[in-house]
Amino acid sequence: MSRLPDGTSLADLSVPGTHDTMAYDASPVSQTQQSPLHEQLDAGVRALDIRTRHHRDVFPIHHGSEFLNANFTDVVVAATDFLRAHPGETVLMRLKQEHTAEENTRSYEETLDWYIDENPETSARLRQHLWRPSAGDGAIPTLGEVRGRIVVLQDFGSGGAYGPRWNGARMDVQDDYDLPTLFHVPQKWDAARAHFERADAGDSGVLYVNHLSASGGALPSSIAYGALGVEGMNSRALDYLAAGNVQRTGVVMADFPGPDLVETVIAHNFD
Repeated sequence: MSRLPDGTSLADLSVPGTHDTMAYDASPVSQTQQSPLHEQLDAGVRALDIRTRHHRDVFPIHHGSEFLNANFTDVVVAATDFLRAHPGETVLMRLKQEHTAEENTRSYEETLDWYIDENPETSARLRQHLWRPSAGDGAIPTLGEVRGRIVVLQDFGSGGAYGPRWNGARMDVQDDYDLPTLFHVPQKWDAARAHFERADAGDSGVLYVNHLSASGGALPSSIAYGALGVEGMNSRALDYLAAGNVQRTGVVMADFPGPDLVETVIAHNFD
């Protein structure tokens, strides 16, 4: 991103991302990534999917009901360490309320504000590195506005604006995640390919987010890599993008993205 002009809208970029970013230390049915967050960032990932359960007035990280042996402080520290080392970059962070809220004395928004304003482990980092919109219209910022900062894609209810609303007026999200069986991967790919085409031809003020991930009838690893003679989503996307079918990919959220897929998405910013 440091090589791109400040005036470039985030919506104009092609951005590699990880679905259920923190699910690298998880059961086979929940695991979606191979490496921890700092390694994903070093490898070129710039869009994160962070699932926070609201429990006892803090945010443990979950995939559904499964605790992922991490908390929101771990995410903030890793992301801001990266941005301090690479101030020309930005990190998109879908922040989603996950699983059941229990044993809390305050709202989800109040706990998030505590992380931003009061928690000694995160407040100084977030005051420096969290981008906050000046208005509540959900407009997508430019790179110049957000270099060195985290941009929240807000997937939780609140009275305040923390960033563009997930699936709001300025976002177009493909997340057809319910896969009855592994043999339905071709239908999932049809949805992903159609979204790539929509992103390529679509409104430059809209952030397009395309999920290669799915679950339900097969393990996430089988859907990503392929199995039983079924080609996986990642190789389908890699072949399609490497062939130059689109100029702008939008944000591409994947399970187990390898370096070839990450680098191919990034290369679309420089074609």
